[in-house]
Amino acid sequence: MFMPPILDMRLRPPVSAWTRGTVFKTAMHYPRHNLTFKGARSAWMESVDMLFTEMDSAGIRWGVAMGRASSGAGNLGGVANAEIVELLEKYPNRFLGFLGVDLDAIDDSLAEIREMAGHPNVKGISIEPGSGRIPRWSDDDSLTPVYELAIELGLPVSISLSGLLSALAGHDITWSRPVSIQRVAQRWPELKIIVSHAAWPYADEMVVVALACPNIYVSPDLYSATAGMIAADSYVKGANLFLEDRTLFGTAYPVKDIQETVRDFLGMGWRPDIMHKILWDNAAKLLGVKA
Repeated sequence: MFMPPILDMRLRPPVSAWTRGTVFKTAMHYPRHNLTFKGARSAWMESVDMLFTEMDSAGIRWGVAMGRASSGAGNLGGVANAEIVELLEKYPNRFLGFLGVDLDAIDDSLAEIREMAGHPNVKGISIEPGSGRIPRWSDDDSLTPVYELAIELGLPVSISLSGLLSALAGHDITWSRPVSIQRVAQRWPELKIIVSHAAWPYADEMVVVALACPNIYVSPDLYSATAGMIAADSYVKGANLFLEDRTLFGTAYPVKDIQETVRDFLGMGWRPDIMHKILWDNAAKLLGVKA
């Protein structure tokens, strides 16, 4: 089978900005607590050079370093946006970045993002409303300035939602339900919205919300790239039926070995004729990345 280059929409690299705090450790939740998730060797060794070897062996051309700035949310921790920009400058041919919004300091975060958004590898804004210190729905009035700035700058917004993410922040899993994203998408139809982790385990609801809103992109990452994963078939069916142009691939590294993730993804039952869209075309078009 011909394999296009791969654009990985969620890859947190083992560099100091991530590993010295709790962010990387929390991202390793599955391999630390479940024997079926062995994790990547580069993640256990915290070696970025080893990561590049693993990326190359799996055909991953770009990895998106997804920002997180959720103050005090459980053990999730955060990464400074300045350090994300430093990463992009150090490895300009491997990483793209989404800058995070601290939901406890939205105005300050947006001022910072406005200053940094001109970096060529900054491709979006990241929020995690269901796993902040105080959880909120995606259509909470406090988030209006985030969406307005994204539209002004011409950047997509990643809204990370998953039951595990909410639980790790100390909240119940219902904060990962995606219905509030529908209201955001309908209020700002010009805004491009990426739902990272794809509101797992509410996969059926997520697919229907995306079907109703053409400005929503579904990015299930490990939840559609892990053999036997609960609810994964809903994302696959959604893409095969009507979301082939708005489904995105991600590994959620360091959760799993990258080659294993790609192999599992390929075996999930996607229509062969849409694989190139999910692995590369959709994300490349959305983020303005050329082959």
